[in-house]
Amino acid sequence: MANKAVERARTPESEGRLHSDAIGVVGAVVISMAFMGPATAVFFNTNPMAAGAGFALPVSMLLALVTSVLVASSIAAFARKIPAAGFAYTYNTFGFGKRGGFLSGWILVFSYSMVGPMLFSGMGAFASQFVKTQWNLDISWWVFAVVIIAVVWGIGALGINRSAEVALIFLVLEIGVMGVLFVTIISRGNASATGLAPFNPANSLKGLSGIGIGLLWGILNFVGFESAATLGEETRDPRRNIPIALYTSVVVIGIYFVIASWVVAVGFGKSHTAALVADTTPWSTLANRFWGTNLAWILSVTVLNSIFANVISGSNAAVRVLFAMGREGIFARALGRANSSGTPLVALSAYAVFSLILCLGGGLAWGPFGAYGFYGSILGLGMVIIYILLSLALIRFYRRDYPAEWNPLRHGVFPIVASVLLLLPIAGLLYPIPAYPNNLVPYIMVAWIIIGIAYLTVISRRRPDILDAMGRAMGE
Repeated sequence: MANKAVERARTPESEGRLHSDAIGVVGAVVISMAFMGPATAVFFNTNPMAAGAGFALPVSMLLALVTSVLVASSIAAFARKIPAAGFAYTYNTFGFGKRGGFLSGWILVFSYSMVGPMLFSGMGAFASQFVKTQWNLDISWWVFAVVIIAVVWGIGALGINRSAEVALIFLVLEIGVMGVLFVTIISRGNASATGLAPFNPANSLKGLSGIGIGLLWGILNFVGFESAATLGEETRDPRRNIPIALYTSVVVIGIYFVIASWVVAVGFGKSHTAALVADTTPWSTLANRFWGTNLAWILSVTVLNSIFANVISGSNAAVRVLFAMGREGIFARALGRANSSGTPLVALSAYAVFSLILCLGGGLAWGPFGAYGFYGSILGLGMVIIYILLSLALIRFYRRDYPAEWNPLRHGVFPIVASVLLLLPIAGLLYPIPAYPNNLVPYIMVAWIIIGIAYLTVISRRRPDILDAMGRAMGE
């Protein structure tokens, strides 16, 4: 039976095409996992999680895992029908219609565009600190940032398969090192006495609201798993392999996150919860305590390694959404061109220049770590909105286009529960009001959406052919 979504999406003309069958399910899993940044996420997000949940931060992480699995269920259901690079842009076009799809793509491309500026700023600053600490060398952060941008562009230009290979190497290294640290802390810490106490919500520092604060940061840890869906045109047998990649990345890295949250609670102990909350770099503290200062540098290298794999995978996802929207005329059509190898080189180059400008500009204005937090807040808010829109779009999509396959639990209850849970991170990003410049993030997002509505109005009147072509899904 022909796939209705793809039948409806096909157009006679053939524009830019990505390299089909470039990677298999392993490649899609690796890129998705690397985008999540396993070491980076726990290194930077443990402290704000503990600030709310305290000793019970594993409870928040477990809830974040459940929420992410529910979201993955919605994305996988779309991926089985629409193997396209546009991800939420394409999916929501079929769920909400062309205007809803446009606005989803508008929010998505803005959110994903922050990945590069955020990670290049953070990695540049972290690398600068590392060489200063280890070898007393004063090399400005922006030098590292520029070099890293050039390297990431070079890897991306080689194609998605090379990006997956590089990401795999770095992913194995970071999970391996963190795994050794986990084992060290468990074996030498107070694991037997701690037991499952961190999974007791009663140990939350601020009660249920504290669990909620922890859930906010826990969900942000998972941002990136959905990037597998942007590889629908480059993955072999995408209707089968993309859902597998989504579930695998969420469950495997999700279990890793839950273990990490339990290990950090074991490392500090319940009686030292106040110290955990006050420590801005708790994993550095644990590495120094259990590995000694002579080996603690390994953690810093691992975090740098994680950020590098993260930015390679994140940039690939952003470039493919940019490519999809350029191919359909939403942005300059040049962005929707792929070279003879099926690599979206124009979109990749444009994204590299854009990331360089925002990275250096944000670093100059707020410092590199300030830029990291600012761009990361935009990414987090935008992606949570996208997750909610996707979940709701799925309900209409299956009820209308695939009534025979409609499952009340999978296509109804799960998306609604996920949407309700995802309202909490939005509330956490809005209140209490964060410090400058992060307090500007909600207003910037609203302004971007208003600009998108205005742009949509213009193209609806002047270029209705663009809307007619929206939602094109390449492939059979």
